[in-house]
Amino acid sequence: MSLHALGSGSPDHVVADALLGFNRDLPVSGAWTGRTTTLDYDTRAFPFAELVARHLNVDDLSRCHELADYPLFKRETDQKTSFHQRFYTIGGAFFDTYRRFIKTVAEPFIGDEAVYQKIPTFRVHLPNNLGVGEFHRDRDYNHQVTEINFWLPLTDAWETNSIYIESEEGKRDYAPWSVRYGQVLVFDGANLSHGNRINQTGCTRVSFDFRVIPRSRYTDGAGASVNMGATFTIGGYYTV
Repeated sequence: MSLHALGSGSPDHVVADALLGFNRDLPVSGAWTGRTTTLDYDTRAFPFAELVARHLNVDDLSRCHELADYPLFKRETDQKTSFHQRFYTIGGAFFDTYRRFIKTVAEPFIGDEAVYQKIPTFRVHLPNNLGVGEFHRDRDYNHQVTEINFWLPLTDAWETNSIYIESEEGKRDYAPWSVRYGQVLVFDGANLSHGNRINQTGCTRVSFDFRVIPRSRYTDGAGASVNMGATFTIGGYYTV
């Protein structure tokens, strides 16, 4: 499995060392150093786009905007489309593939058993709209600072239809990451501010994202998730 750091200028983006309490020259867990990077994976073994397109009854995910139009999303509305409603009824084939991805891609990368998000978060970034209603750090919404974010596009993502991430906590020097289908972006979403710009590419970006915590760093969290109201515990928001 090869590693690539694409887009946004410098090849690696460093997160806040003081908050996470690690030396940026040493891994936090496995190969994870806290630096934003991408991993390649085999779409034949993990055909996420095919599974999601079939479930949504969409021939081309990048053209979802031809099927529905919505006012500019806010945080309170960015999970309330017909696409989201349909996705969250997806069945066993997707979740079997998701679990295999955790075990064969995410866990080797973090070098530990993963406590991971039970139901990944679905995103649709329509042209002339946002995919996420506001820039944020996940910890602003009760997430644990030990989480590692995996952002997996089901369509190629570039420029204004992709995710923008600051290079270091507090810098707000946002830049988009170019990530193709067959790659997953790994970043410190709990502590780095991230979000979207208005999509001016003319193509819909469809993606899902999930969070993992190395088992050796896991403790139950306080509060509950904003969208699902799930407690930050194994059996709630997380599973193993």
